[in-house]
Amino acid sequence: MKASVKIILKKTMLNDGTFPVNLRITIDRKSKFYKTPYNVLPKFWNDKASEFTTKFRNYLQCNRILNSIKQDASKILDVMIEENHNFSLESFDSLFRPEEVKKLNFIAYFEERKLQLKESGKISSSSSYRDTISALSRFRPTISTYDFTKINYDFLTAFESYLRAHGCNNGGIGVYMRNIRAIYNSAIKSKIVSSEFYPFKDYVISKLKSSKVKKALTKEDLQLLLDYDISKNKEGAKALYTYLFSFYCRGINFTDLAELKWGEVDLSSFSYVRNKTGIKLNVKIPDNHHMKTILNYFKVYRPFDTDYIFPILEKDEKLYTKEELRDRKKSVLNYYGKLLNIIALECGIKNKVTFYTARHTFATLSLKKGINTVMIKQALGHQSIKTTETYLEDFNTKELDTAFENLL
Repeated sequence: MKASVKIILKKTMLNDGTFPVNLRITIDRKSKFYKTPYNVLPKFWNDKASEFTTKFRNYLQCNRILNSIKQDASKILDVMIEENHNFSLESFDSLFRPEEVKKLNFIAYFEERKLQLKESGKISSSSSYRDTISALSRFRPTISTYDFTKINYDFLTAFESYLRAHGCNNGGIGVYMRNIRAIYNSAIKSKIVSSEFYPFKDYVISKLKSSKVKKALTKEDLQLLLDYDISKNKEGAKALYTYLFSFYCRGINFTDLAELKWGEVDLSSFSYVRNKTGIKLNVKIPDNHHMKTILNYFKVYRPFDTDYIFPILEKDEKLYTKEELRDRKKSVLNYYGKLLNIIALECGIKNKVTFYTARHTFATLSLKKGINTVMIKQALGHQSIKTTETYLEDFNTKELDTAFENLL
């Protein structure tokens, strides 16, 4: 009778691009596979040594767990020989209890999924997972010791209350909860936790619908920004001029603005490909004194030795990792947002001004000028008209009265 025990990486790829790590038991040339707590990208697996490479996160701990699983299986084979059990896979299966294998706890599993997203190039999703883990750790500093069964209805409602108390709205809470739900669903599929503990049967995420918050500036508020005396706030000039460029150039996103180079822009137009959708857009630069002032300002203000129009990236984008590039843009965006709101307060603008309001303001003022939604969709580079409609503000009562006053 011949038998072997080995930890292997199966060749069946999962939906997220990883492959399952299994315990393989072979008796008389017949094999049976048992799941372990892990799925991994092939580059993090040493097939010859049957273990994780040193580049895999927590590889020492994970390899110890795999070795423990292998040792348990070997002991069972020894018992089968000593006690004269029927030497077969069925006999082994009756003695082996895969449910007793040490499993990853909630945060460890969350971290593993975050790393897998990062390695597969899904930087935005990986960063969202990172932010969720950080929020959970602030809420419960000891959460790293929690298993999945502690993430129940009471925990989720308490986490929601904590987030609200710290200024988080329905939209932000919904993002955190959907990430937790995705992790829980994945853990159930990986047999790390039973579906009987699934907390989202009772905790309903759909209740966290974002209320429609006014994001566009009025024409009057926009004019206040255009009339602002920038000599009073030289540090804020770069933020205000970047914002106004976005508005005038059809609401171009901050992440696309950051990568716009002088060589791509002539005196009248430029083209760019949206990072988010991959759609190429051709933009005509308005011929007005505001745009001339903006472009002349950035020709002089050159804090970094790059080809970029706006001083957002300190070096060429190719010299950043994807995560570094995203974090750099986010950091500057947050700083510019603070500068913008200082200017808005000085102008007497009551609504919060963010870079996204430039995009919404462009869309809303275009609609109120009579431009149809399909054209606005094309200008914004949206893939769906439904996305465009979420950008458009409702008309107020006075505007509706004026529009329909002379209908006949």
